[in-house]
Amino acid sequence: MKEIEGKTAFITGGASGIGFGMARAFLRAGMKVVMADIRQDHLDEAAAALKGSNLPHHFIKLDVTDRAAMARAADEVERVFGKVHVVCNNAGVGANAPMDEADYEDWDWVMGVNLGGVVNGVKTFVPRIKAHGEGGHIVNTSSMAGLIPLTATGGIYAASKFAVRGLTDSLRLALGQYRIGVSVLCPGLVHTNIMDGEKSRPEHLKSKTAHPPRHVGASSANAGMDPLEMGERVLRGIKRNDAYILTHGEFKDEVAGLFTDILASFPADDKIDPGRLEFENRRRALTEEAKAAAKRLGETE
Repeated sequence: MKEIEGKTAFITGGASGIGFGMARAFLRAGMKVVMADIRQDHLDEAAAALKGSNLPHHFIKLDVTDRAAMARAADEVERVFGKVHVVCNNAGVGANAPMDEADYEDWDWVMGVNLGGVVNGVKTFVPRIKAHGEGGHIVNTSSMAGLIPLTATGGIYAASKFAVRGLTDSLRLALGQYRIGVSVLCPGLVHTNIMDGEKSRPEHLKSKTAHPPRHVGASSANAGMDPLEMGERVLRGIKRNDAYILTHGEFKDEVAGLFTDILASFPADDKIDPGRLEFENRRRALTEEAKAAAKRLGETE
């Protein structure tokens, strides 16, 4: 989606961290931006930061797990700015509970926001983008934890982010034919409020697991990428129709090692059944056809 000036973007988790970085980058590029966020204090801070600017922006308080509220938000975006072309399903939370000790409440909260929020954004906005026929782009925020596993404390988070990655990879194959690009964003450390996410956990999903809070060291807290830089990289990925928006080079060798381990796990002397091979070749052909349609989208715009 090379032509973005004047187009409307909707960003969940848009009033702080990566979401607000995207919003500022998009506004600088001439887009109209709607920032949706569950926390009123973040909305107020973002509004103060943009006060006095003539850049077209709008705020909506939104819980991404509330499907009816997501639909109302989509209606509001269209009333305020018209057709939506870019949707960034970015809202996310992290949990402190080790996955082998966590209660259902921990799982339901993290999966409900990190995965369910993406599902709700896709289900709500994709039909609207398809209906106006002008094309668009979807960015779903996963994480480097959607490519590499984390230890027990980050296990639920990683599970949600692996799911977002898989959802997004398949969505890209589904939407290329409609001139809708799809990217999965997999950031590393960024200046965000994700460690403060417990404040937004609903009462009925409060954790019953006894676990100490996670503390981020000063060096880690200060080392994260600036959210505006992240937003600029996302904007570049949208314009190039990148399947993966990978922003942190320090993970390259680790990811390469992981895939080397995966490849090494395949049987070296496995005799493949011809019937199975025929089935998989048909599937591969359909996949390659969908990949080509998604790739052409970025080349022909």
